[in-house]
Amino acid sequence: MIILGIHTGHNASACLMIDGRVVGMIQEERFTKRKNQTGYPKESITSLLKRHLDGTMQDVDRVVVASEEDDPYWVALDHYSNFGVKEYVAEMHDYWKPFFYPEDGSEEDGTLYSGDGKYWKDRIDAGGDNLNHDYHFDLSFINDMSWDEAFKFFNSGERLEITRRLFNYDGPIETINHHACHGYYALYGQSLPTENFSNTLVLTADSEGDGSNWSVSIPRPDGSLSLLAHGNDNHVARLYKFVTLILGMKPNEHEYKVMGLSGYSKSRRHIKEVEDVLFEAFDFEDGKFVRRTPLKDSYFDLGARLEGFRFDNIAAAAQNWATEVTAKWMKYWISETGRSGVCFSGGLSMNIKMNGIIAQEPEIDWMNVPASGGDESLAAGACFFAMKSKSEQADGAAQVAPGDVVPMEHVYLGDTPDMDWESGIKEAGGSKEDYGVLEGVGPEQLAKLLAADKIMARCVGESEFGARALGNRSILANPSNGNNLKTINDAIKNRDFWMPFTPSILQEYLDEYIENPKGLISPYMTIGFQTRPEARPKLAAAIHPGDFSARPQTVIKAINSEYWTLIDEFRKLTGVASLLNTSLNLHGDPMNYSLADAARTVALSDLEFLIMPEDRLLFKKSAEPALHQIL
Repeated sequence: MIILGIHTGHNASACLMIDGRVVGMIQEERFTKRKNQTGYPKESITSLLKRHLDGTMQDVDRVVVASEEDDPYWVALDHYSNFGVKEYVAEMHDYWKPFFYPEDGSEEDGTLYSGDGKYWKDRIDAGGDNLNHDYHFDLSFINDMSWDEAFKFFNSGERLEITRRLFNYDGPIETINHHACHGYYALYGQSLPTENFSNTLVLTADSEGDGSNWSVSIPRPDGSLSLLAHGNDNHVARLYKFVTLILGMKPNEHEYKVMGLSGYSKSRRHIKEVEDVLFEAFDFEDGKFVRRTPLKDSYFDLGARLEGFRFDNIAAAAQNWATEVTAKWMKYWISETGRSGVCFSGGLSMNIKMNGIIAQEPEIDWMNVPASGGDESLAAGACFFAMKSKSEQADGAAQVAPGDVVPMEHVYLGDTPDMDWESGIKEAGGSKEDYGVLEGVGPEQLAKLLAADKIMARCVGESEFGARALGNRSILANPSNGNNLKTINDAIKNRDFWMPFTPSILQEYLDEYIENPKGLISPYMTIGFQTRPEARPKLAAAIHPGDFSARPQTVIKAINSEYWTLIDEFRKLTGVASLLNTSLNLHGDPMNYSLADAARTVALSDLEFLIMPEDRLLFKKSAEPALHQIL
């Protein structure tokens, strides 16, 4: 059974499953070079087919499209890639304020996007930088239909038929519910720390998808999911998103910056004042989400209530509030089901600080949070759903053979780089004459350079899926030197000074560095932990400067032996079983994918070294004296 999963919304992606095992998964942004690219993932599908199926759809048995609905206007405009903070704020004032606060003083009728969609059509007709130039769909129908007509036409026709048109596919195509995809990915996106499902609870939460923003399921003995409850009244992710915008950062992308900022304020009194505002607006009590003083809207009303509070206190309060409300919701369902092993996915699961605190609650035995649980992972969830429901009885119970789905063991599911670095230098306006290539540079030599505080890019092996770099498309440095944090921020990444990096830590030494009483596994940086005080000097540049927490990547030798060996060689030299790790990209770009992408990043930054396949090291000739001195 070969299944192709497709996600066309925020951070579009494609996933290929063969006989129950995910063999490839890629985000479209890696090819278009537009972060969070929305639209049909044509390039991702092409790459998966080329690598695994000789370039054709001939052997694909089933195509599943994640989410039952997508918005053609948002595909055309691509809010996620091309909208900045100014565009979001303008939209708040130009469209949403008149909707919630009509000039005639009447109450809004609750009908979103009603009428002919003139506002959105005007934005599309205006063109400019807000247009999405890589969506691949035929959206010519938009101008001839009302919003409602266009929405229905897109989701019942073009969104499904495009696969037949572009890839000459004549097999079955169906859509899978948004939160069902999140749920199946939560269950199978990472191996469970148990041999059966009897103690497993599956929870999903996000801003919205197919009319819901949360779900609760339990696995049946055969591994399919039984949905217990869902709804659209969990506004934690949605309000956190608007706090992000109110603080002047981009919603649907920069929530992690609010999370990072939250660790700095220590003024408990001022933080609590903001918490009181948020809990009054939204809370969870007695098994229900409650709004004691409901918000008229999530931007203008919330912004007015937060006016006068300092930015760091708002961030800290939003983080604390989101954690407490989510914890109460989770613990309620743990009590209702009698299950204490939690699998969690959806956009809210990207809040690693929240995950780490909730995971330590006594009601929870273990927590699994698979890699990059935002909408980019929906394509994989759709594949798991399809495999588990390939044959159904009338009552909906899936009839499948045990073991027909293989939980994901890793997310190194993209392409391997070719050896073309020169085109990246050329694209950046540089000259290959300014670079040299040293051959036969193994992990021992690379470890010497890292121990000498040389910051290095690494583009080796299959690219990792998701929002977090896991060593194969990473910038690496000595974590013990606090100056490396500033150097990477200022000279390479140009990112916000308050944001921490990640320590990649060898699995065998993990307990020496973090507090982990439950022995949780977090190979994808999805759970935050407190670091041990005695270990903090060793990780000085790779932990949060405000609260000394970390979002570690547990590096497992059986999964990525080359990266494990590099860190181990560094350990032999320094006594530190960790490297500072951050994604290989410039600020605002998606994670680099090809060797040319990586070389371009080196050329446009102060990076001097790029670790390439086949034990080759690209270096700027200006760094050649230091290179030979160290090696």
